[in-house]
Amino acid sequence: MNAPSDHLTALLGRPYDSKSIQALLQPFGVKRMPSPSSYFNDDIIWSAKASLRLDVYRAPKINDLTGLNYAPEDGWIIGSVHFLAPGSDDRIKAPFSGLLPEGVAMNASPEDAISAYGSPAMNEFTEWPGFSGRILAWRKSGINIVTEYEEGTRLRSCTFCLIGCIGAWRSDQPEIFAPRN
Repeated sequence: MNAPSDHLTALLGRPYDSKSIQALLQPFGVKRMPSPSSYFNDDIIWSAKASLRLDVYRAPKINDLTGLNYAPEDGWIIGSVHFLAPGSDDRIKAPFSGLLPEGVAMNASPEDAISAYGSPAMNEFTEWPGFSGRILAWRKSGINIVTEYEEGTRLRSCTFCLIGCIGAWRSDQPEIFAPRN
């Protein structure tokens, strides 16, 4: 576990600490990571410089999303880590420059991801406003992995999240994305 991406994904389910995240991202030129500032029970923490997005949650929202049991005093919990490339968001101008977990590069093909992460639980081509491409998803023990490929071959994002944190797909693909209670 030497790459910053490995360390970031190891922080899933742990309290968010902006200083420790900034230290992990220092090799990418990140000098500061913001603190959560939402009045709601979720927030998105961006680092456009590192092409990274962290989704953080408070109990009870993270409990609902994951089926886990965090207490309010646990604070903001890291629920997902998104490694991004241009096209994933207007703020992202360059792809995440490090390697993803398991040594997958941001320019990896879908076949490279399958080789690294195993046979996906979901492998489909889809279209929705602003996106046309291939989605691969894996349900591992305690974690989901999702890769989005624009035009089927260019990696747009790679997300690692606690089971259930991909809320938009919990109803569409419950066998992959819904928490097990």
